[in-house]
Amino acid sequence: MNAVGLTMLAATAFVVLACSVTVSPVRAAEPTAELAAFGLPSAPASAAPSPAPSASSAPAASPSTAASPSTSALPSPSPRPLGLHVVTDASLTFVGQHTNGPGQIGPEAPGFIGGSPLAPNTPYDLFSSAPEVSGNSGIGELLSTATLGTRAFDFSLGAGLETVRGSITNASYWGEDLMPTINPHLGSQALPYAIVFPTRAGEDDGGLTRASILSGSVGTADGNLRARAGWFDLTQTDSFVFAQPALTSVDPAIAYAPAETLSSGSPGLDTWQPESSALPLQGIDVVAKRGSATAELTNAELPGLPGETARLTMGSVVLDRSEGTRFSVQVLHAWTAGTTFVTTVPFGSDPNFVAYPQGVLPTSVLSGQEQTIAGASGAFHAVPALALDGIVEVGRAWYDSALAARPGTASPGGFYHAGLIQTHGRVKASVDFYRMEPRYATMILPYGVPENQWSVAFAWPGQWLKSNYQLIDNSVLGVNRQGYRLRYFVDRGPFELHLEYTDLRQIAAETVESAQQTGFIDGYYLPQQPGAATFGRQKRSALWAAWHPAFGDLTLDIVDDTLYRPFLAAYPADAVSYEVPQAVLTYARHVSSNIVASAGLGRYALKGTFGEPLDFAERLFFAGVEMQQSPRTALLVSFRRTVAGGLTTYPLSAESPDFTGSAIIVEQRLRL
Repeated sequence: MNAVGLTMLAATAFVVLACSVTVSPVRAAEPTAELAAFGLPSAPASAAPSPAPSASSAPAASPSTAASPSTSALPSPSPRPLGLHVVTDASLTFVGQHTNGPGQIGPEAPGFIGGSPLAPNTPYDLFSSAPEVSGNSGIGELLSTATLGTRAFDFSLGAGLETVRGSITNASYWGEDLMPTINPHLGSQALPYAIVFPTRAGEDDGGLTRASILSGSVGTADGNLRARAGWFDLTQTDSFVFAQPALTSVDPAIAYAPAETLSSGSPGLDTWQPESSALPLQGIDVVAKRGSATAELTNAELPGLPGETARLTMGSVVLDRSEGTRFSVQVLHAWTAGTTFVTTVPFGSDPNFVAYPQGVLPTSVLSGQEQTIAGASGAFHAVPALALDGIVEVGRAWYDSALAARPGTASPGGFYHAGLIQTHGRVKASVDFYRMEPRYATMILPYGVPENQWSVAFAWPGQWLKSNYQLIDNSVLGVNRQGYRLRYFVDRGPFELHLEYTDLRQIAAETVESAQQTGFIDGYYLPQQPGAATFGRQKRSALWAAWHPAFGDLTLDIVDDTLYRPFLAAYPADAVSYEVPQAVLTYARHVSSNIVASAGLGRYALKGTFGEPLDFAERLFFAGVEMQQSPRTALLVSFRRTVAGGLTTYPLSAESPDFTGSAIIVEQRLRL
């Protein structure tokens, strides 16, 4: 470790010695969300005591879907210790990355730095969309929660201390999610983060050390009522009504997978948990429980650009009868205020359409948005004698904006999902039907940094709307899509197999005219001219296979996305016909009960046409190890090597997009 890491280690050690704490237990892995993989309810990780979201080191059987309700019970009321107890978790992370080649700085870089929506072709990791730039970073974090238990109430207070030194870009994208009060993705201006394209270490260096009060709560001794303030995760939510914004950073790990993986778990120790799985909310939250019913009321601030405020007020009631029977209702109202911002939809004021070889790129100016979403869901045993379970979800959304190209054109949109699952021993099979209309949950919410999602227009899969996020989870389907999904899973044996096929189509034609109607969004294709509109289609095939022989674990992870939209001969830029094959082969072995090692190869490619030829690919090699050194300490060491290259997608330049990158990530965790 370099001087940056040694400085952080000394600073953290000093703080640790200055604190009087009790030993916190090793975090146990969360149960695998088998039902969530098929669209049925599952319990998310608890947000306490960390102010950032907590999740299992093994991802759920699939990315959380736009139709996966989630809920978690209040903390168990017994046993509960009385008196003052302090739990502290600390971590030290080093990120070192070196890149080489002409693709380190694409020809679009100057405009991108200035806020242009035309994103660069490189440099970024295709598997995650996180930028790959040269630089070394050191991050030291200490999170403490003090709890005072009395006979009638429990009081808690969470605080954190974080120091960041070195490359701000690598610290923001390749370490653990930063403490909320300095996290640029949440809109904090504390770190001097800016989009740059460093080609050698030191070009984007900065630093900061900050201590913050992060959260506080008070609850009744029986656990049936709790109020929280500060940074927190929701206790329950239906993700088709609201989902906390997804991370734009990459949690340190010893293996990698496609974003749409069907994996039931990545290699690692059960005791090694990612610090966060989503960005937290800031505000107040009250949860009340009675019998099998849980109610939650929330008023919170959402991530936003500097000068732009986004808030929501939300309420939900969940009736959980356990064993897969659950009913819920949820209502959300969100609004924005503050400075205007430019975004890549044309229904705001001053709409503008610029023709590129990829198609017509629209922009407009927005502010003063309002969004209301209401939803209800039910998960139940449809035919118990046949082990057949069902799920139904219905949502309705209303949107308007103070700045609009065509005032008075707003109208509501709907979300509909119905699914059936059959379970027989180790086998689960499901069929789901989805419809998300072009005006459902279409509020434009930029992350805390302009152009926060580094990826080109045609990169798939990526966050829909790129540097913006939706209030809902859109990992199954996005706005203006309808179709079906088939799944077949075989689990818990020497050989495991997960299969999926998804077929989605556009609902409404997207033209330069229809796209100016308030709230109308198509999350992926670019608008066409009136009279030349066609309808696109997306297909996704995925396979995850695992073999568990005596010498280790072998997994093959394959996802293949295809997008197709026909075009008229007079408008060749409308042509979209390309494939995105992604594959990762991983070998992992439990060297002992306290050591897990892994290595693997991956490839992610873009090939076809998106108004112009596409032929770009990334090859990935990775290796890593996790070690439980003692009941209080654990270590992760990960290495990855990237080789990316192909055709340039910027027609005004002959510059090559090829580049290579090497990265090493070392993280030491301490439970104090």
